[in-house]
Amino acid sequence: MTLLLVSTHSTADLGACVAVAPIAAGIRHGLVTTLNVTLVSGLTAAVSILADVRNHGLSRLGETLPWLVIGLGVGLLASWQSRSTRNQAARQAPYAAAHHLMARIHQLASSGNLGLNIAALAMELDTAMREATGGARSTIFVAEPDHSLRALNGGDDVERMAEEIDIPESARTPGAAVVPLRGAQGVLGYCVVVGVPRWTHELHERAREVADEFAVRLDTAVLFDEVRALATTEERSRIAREMHDGVAQEIVGLGYIVDEIESISDHEQTRRLASALRAEITRLVSEIRFSIFDLRHEVSDGRLSSSLADYAREVGHATGLRVHLSLAESGPPLPPRTATEVLRVAQEAIGNVRKHARADNLWVVLDSDGSRLTLEVRDDGIGNAEPREHHWGLQTMRERARTVGADLDITPRPDGGTVVSLRSPVTATHEGETAHGHHRATG
Repeated sequence: MTLLLVSTHSTADLGACVAVAPIAAGIRHGLVTTLNVTLVSGLTAAVSILADVRNHGLSRLGETLPWLVIGLGVGLLASWQSRSTRNQAARQAPYAAAHHLMARIHQLASSGNLGLNIAALAMELDTAMREATGGARSTIFVAEPDHSLRALNGGDDVERMAEEIDIPESARTPGAAVVPLRGAQGVLGYCVVVGVPRWTHELHERAREVADEFAVRLDTAVLFDEVRALATTEERSRIAREMHDGVAQEIVGLGYIVDEIESISDHEQTRRLASALRAEITRLVSEIRFSIFDLRHEVSDGRLSSSLADYAREVGHATGLRVHLSLAESGPPLPPRTATEVLRVAQEAIGNVRKHARADNLWVVLDSDGSRLTLEVRDDGIGNAEPREHHWGLQTMRERARTVGADLDITPRPDGGTVVSLRSPVTATHEGETAHGHHRATG
């Protein structure tokens, strides 16, 4: 700007150069920037003009001053007029960012080659990391909001693997390394790799490349899981409320009408039909109450075994089934989504026993070490648990099992009845593994 001022001999040209900067500042940046730019422009013009003794500096300075005032005035007016636009844009910025994020989540969820299943991503990262480093295995941890770490895979030594993160590199187990999963907002978690014959700088770089490739996908998967879990819980609660306040109350009202018909009728056949209808209404109300209980029952304390025990015990008390529980859950809690899906499978299987099996005994077996699990629901009823037309319970159970990478089998029980088995792909018990659980029968 100094060169323009010195080389410009026309007052109009000089004034235009001085006025443009405050006007542009007012349009784009606001009041404070307009004042600062005007001050800097005025000082720069004054110093430049007065330093040029050949061109009557004082006279040109006087001619330039009105243009500087015009620039300041227009800049202040533009700043005032554009302030509302800037304020509106600032208010909308969080919503625009949220919309962009949700659009990205929807894009990833709809993509065929980018899954948002945390368990599947952890297994994929584990495979890629072992192939890149030659390690025996790895455990992936994600950082929770309270700064604790949650393991997405691993066995009964998850706690020992987590200790590798906190100790200095020189004190770590030979052949072990900790690779951070880095995101835009910081470290999302860690991948602990063990069993590498010899760590080198090249191996570290290769491991970081693999971790960086998966970090964004893993972070999106965690966020998507949280959003989906909150939305699902809210929707289930809403449906439960509407069932309780709507259809359940209306059916109860029908029961009162049937009772009235039975009490005032003198016709024996009418009373018998009314009594049969009243029994059916009672059965429907009981089913609705069970459905509401199913919708509201959640994995509340992070442990599947306690929620499963509460559910089975409630069904036993309500139906007279003798319930036998064998629940062994050790190691870290299952991922929230996995625990919820397994609970839903158990609810469906137990519900089928309650409604269709005509059984006297129900056995529920759970064995989990935090990564691998086995669930069995057995009964001594009539068996024949085959899919029926327009009944989607068995198909839904299989779909839920697939979402957590497990297999579901439905087979006859040798002594009569049905066995529903859900197993993760690897079910062999590690040598020396111990499981702490509870074994009891309730009636």
